[in-house]
Amino acid sequence: MNTIILLAVTGIFSMFSGIFRQKQLALPAILIAFILALGMLTFGWIGNYDDILNNMLIFDNLAINFSLVIIFISIFIFIMSQYYYSDDIEHLTDLFALFVFSIIGGILLVSFQNLTMLFLGTEILSIPLYILAASNRRNLASNEAGLKYYLMGSFATCFLLLGITLIYGAYGSFDLTDIHTALATQGISSLFLTGVVLILCSFIFKLSAVPFHFWAPDVYHGAPTVLTAFVSTVVKVAVMGALLRFMAFIGNYNSEKWVILFMLVSVATMIFGTIVSIKQKNFKRLLAYSGMANVGFVLIAILTAGEGSSGYILYNLTAYSIASILAFTIYSTIKSQTGIDTIKGISGLVTHNKLLATGLLVSMLSFAGIPPLAGFFGKYFIIFSAVKAGDTWLAVIAILTSVVAAYNYLRISAYVVNDNNSIPVLKITTRYRIFIILCIALIIGGGILPDQLFGLLH
Repeated sequence: MNTIILLAVTGIFSMFSGIFRQKQLALPAILIAFILALGMLTFGWIGNYDDILNNMLIFDNLAINFSLVIIFISIFIFIMSQYYYSDDIEHLTDLFALFVFSIIGGILLVSFQNLTMLFLGTEILSIPLYILAASNRRNLASNEAGLKYYLMGSFATCFLLLGITLIYGAYGSFDLTDIHTALATQGISSLFLTGVVLILCSFIFKLSAVPFHFWAPDVYHGAPTVLTAFVSTVVKVAVMGALLRFMAFIGNYNSEKWVILFMLVSVATMIFGTIVSIKQKNFKRLLAYSGMANVGFVLIAILTAGEGSSGYILYNLTAYSIASILAFTIYSTIKSQTGIDTIKGISGLVTHNKLLATGLLVSMLSFAGIPPLAGFFGKYFIIFSAVKAGDTWLAVIAILTSVVAAYNYLRISAYVVNDNNSIPVLKITTRYRIFIILCIALIIGGGILPDQLFGLLH
């Protein structure tokens, strides 16, 4: 709770720094607050607010671990924003504040112990994103992305609220502990089952999994690249954490039904995301469908939930997030300086921009699951969990879709190392170079020392 308070104060400070024309203070203050928040979570300085919260939030190991990853990834998002947003951009500090408030929503989401907080966390996470998606007001694609995201997000919220209402109608409480007790004494109600399905549908939408995936490509394509990176990393980590907590709650009740539902969603998402991504020519749309396939992959770990599942999920999402941020950072640099946004447009990148080419190659090969990069072990741990649980056929589908998906990433890699000399030299600062090198080092280091990273995340 101390972390949430710290971040809320930081978001307000960011807004006021713009009002008092001191916007250069916003980004350093946010980064310092994130580092302090990591320290608070690591050393257990959560704060004793049980009497005030009335069991609505629970800061257990799952909540703390997912919150740590959310904040850690957010540091990279804000560093990336330094290179994306120019100093003279309108309302820059307000944009930063919206990101911070969305992160608070993500922390609430992974910590909910009451269905009311599930709703509040979802909305606090989502509403700033609708604004940020349309924040490039002079770009029609950004306006379209914001509108589609808002309309589809509102639609998903209706599912969530109706599901919560039905569960409350069945047992007269929003508290998960009280609902658990009522289930044990009164049995499973049809209202409860219907409500659970509706809530799961809202989770599927937030993860852009099939069949509620249709908003993602347009939002990824039209939204500012920083927001695209945020949605594909921080948001998915938060929603996965909330889904893992919710599945742990409902897992003992008609578990075979939830397993069948998520098996269908997982397999359909992996296959659809992989196949459709092959046809994509735009870089951001390709990563949108690639992200869908990875979501289907991670859902396997939720299906086969057991010892270490949360660690497997966090490892995969962390490795995927760092590689995504690296890829989006390099893409935004190329787009801003050349106007190129197609995959073929990066042909010959290695000729004049070896560091950027290396970064893009590392991120693509990590996506493809090439050892010894972190992406390989992100896939390996989840496949291992499926085999360990006896779902070998699910592991086979995951491996086959990964092989097909590797074509996409190797195709991009081939364009990068092509000797075509068409792409111009790109100007990058020393701090920018350090950031790229840090991301590359983390991807390689996470693959070389997977046990150490997994131990931290578990």
